[in-house]
Amino acid sequence: MPVPMAPEALRESLRISVDALKRRQASEIPETVIDRLVELDWLEWNGGALRLTTTGENIYRKEAAQWRAQSERDASGKPPTAKEIEMAKPNYQFEKRQRELAKQKKKQEKEMEKAQRKAAPTPPEDSSEAKEPTPA
Repeated sequence: MPVPMAPEALRESLRISVDALKRRQASEIPETVIDRLVELDWLEWNGGALRLTTTGENIYRKEAAQWRAQSERDASGKPPTAKEIEMAKPNYQFEKRQRELAKQKKKQEKEMEKAQRKAAPTPPEDSSEAKEPTPA
């Protein structure tokens, strides 16, 4: 298989490579394609195994969104809008805020438990008053 040079061919080879990696069949990917994708920093060697880089993952996600939009367009007969093609982005601020709220809640619960322990009377342990019998 010749090494793809055109952007469309590279994206297609990336899709095929990712599918093979997901099936754990990296041996199906030609070495020349692997070398080209590693050269582009779309794939990387990690301890003797291939994996997607962040760049490769972003390109793959964008292409996957376009493939889905293309298949939907083919099924419906109308062209996809820009919003349909655009990928969903993670909302890091929301996730960070949720972690902060969880920390605050945990801290408040700890403080409440501590206050309850201070407020609760502790039973005497080895006091001489507790051991002496009362005179009858």
